Amino acid sequence: MSMGELVFVIAIALPLVPMAIFKQWRLFWVFATFYICFGIQEGLSVMQTGSTISQHFWNFDALHPLRGWVIVGTMTAMWGALIIHFKMRKK
Repeated sequence: MSMGELVFVIAIALPLVPMAIFKQWRLFWVFATFYICFGIQEGLSVMQTGSTISQHFWNFDALHPLRGWVIVGTMTAMWGALIIHFKMRKK
């Protein structure tokens, strides 16, 4: 694993630390489950195709840049909506 990949893995897993420190166990397990599922899919992707999920997306994006932006844009909207949802108080 390269240094860049290591930094990426640490950065995406970093939110688990405060979730555990502040005992937000349900939120912790939601994200831990996501990471576990993503890791399984990553392993399957490499075993089956020799390429990571990121490499598949980069290849797709090189051939279809507008479609790549659509995917990245909708992912950004989804994560942004989740973050805003967490910070809004429901009455």
